[in-house]
Amino acid sequence: MRQGLIPGENVDRINVCAGLRELALCGYDDTHTSMVVQHALMRWERGEESQAERLAIDKNFYGIDLGSWLRILAAARADAERHHTTGGLQK
Repeated sequence: MRQGLIPGENVDRINVCAGLRELALCGYDDTHTSMVVQHALMRWERGEESQAERLAIDKNFYGIDLGSWLRILAAARADAERHHTTGGLQK
């Protein structure tokens, strides 16, 4: 994470595992898509929101639809806030 970013204050807390669980619930089971979304969630957590979203929905690079991305992002943020977890890959 870039210096000066504080999870829950000026950057979102993200639980990547919760986001990936939601990805599966959206019907995406391709390994490449999972890797892309994992990377996108990690970028979002680092404060790179616009780049993360572009990556996640890029259909030319295993991306997903915008509605699914927003659902996945919401699940990842909600779980992290609920448990105050940060740092990517929590269960």
